[in-house]
Amino acid sequence: MKKVFALILAVALSLSLVSCSNNSNEDKPSGSQPSGTDTGLTQPVNLTLLSQGAGTDDYITLASEGKVLQANLPAGSNVVQETISSGCSSVGYLIEAGMGDFGTGQNAMSGTVGMEGKEPYSNISALMATVKYAFVAELATQSFANKTGCSTIAEVIEKQIPCRFVAEPVGSSDYVSLMYLLDIHGVTVEDIESWGGSVTFTDGSACCDMLQDGQADMMVGHTVSTSSSLTELCMSADIVVSGLTEEEIQGMCERGYAEASIPVGTFGKTTEQMPSACQASSKIVSSDMSDDLAYAMTKILVENVEKLSEDVAGYRDITYADMVDFDAMVVPMHPGAIKYFQEIGVLDDAGNYTGK
Repeated sequence: MKKVFALILAVALSLSLVSCSNNSNEDKPSGSQPSGTDTGLTQPVNLTLLSQGAGTDDYITLASEGKVLQANLPAGSNVVQETISSGCSSVGYLIEAGMGDFGTGQNAMSGTVGMEGKEPYSNISALMATVKYAFVAELATQSFANKTGCSTIAEVIEKQIPCRFVAEPVGSSDYVSLMYLLDIHGVTVEDIESWGGSVTFTDGSACCDMLQDGQADMMVGHTVSTSSSLTELCMSADIVVSGLTEEEIQGMCERGYAEASIPVGTFGKTTEQMPSACQASSKIVSSDMSDDLAYAMTKILVENVEKLSEDVAGYRDITYADMVDFDAMVVPMHPGAIKYFQEIGVLDDAGNYTGK
């Protein structure tokens, strides 16, 4: 019954997604094109899109993009989706390893300092950035808050309270967010364990189950307001949702994040807007991808924004300024993508945003 409830909830939420972006309409892409976008390609291509598992926001996003790419690439092209990514922070490493061609990258860690002993990306480029609609949220059980007087990481660390944390595994944006928050406070997983606490890395569904069943006390999620799993958790268990402190937001921004807000009504729970931060997302490919293919893929995605926005919140109300936000990309923009944005007047000859 729980799985059925989650499925129904996910469908309902997907129909009611509302973008949190406040961008104006002045530089929104106009003229979203129907199938058959003229890409300039004459030969069929094969593309492998890399995403997380079925049911995740990443999976839904890549599935929608895959349909649009398949419909607009030359006849005979083959676009497939592989669910082998552990998270948007690690998908670039898979692309570098030749295991796929395209994915959604959140490059705050992987594109700057590397992850888990790995060097930063050296051969990853972005086609475009997307709207910054995600945020970092801290979720604690009400029973833990009642027992300890703590409902945030900052409070747990200040009082050195034994706390059982859960987060998604290495490579996920949840993992990066938790690690950065600990680093901002100058503590490690080992410190938490020395106070009698623990940190468990597991998949998102298991994180929610552990909080609901009383096997965990607190979770850090890099997520969106309409997350079906977290909405179900907040509906079925007494959960306290918190944003970030000013110190935490500043520290996250120093580490490649951007300021963000947790909207009112998030997870069907929050009653006021809360300050937070997010890893911006971009569409990433290998730097070795041909300029012609990168150009074609960028053109297809941009000129089919209206179609993509039906299923993907990151495309709703997106502007050209969002798409060429180099801070959000972190990694360099692919020359083929630059060529497209120059062609439509969004970037000048030097690759700078024109304001158009």
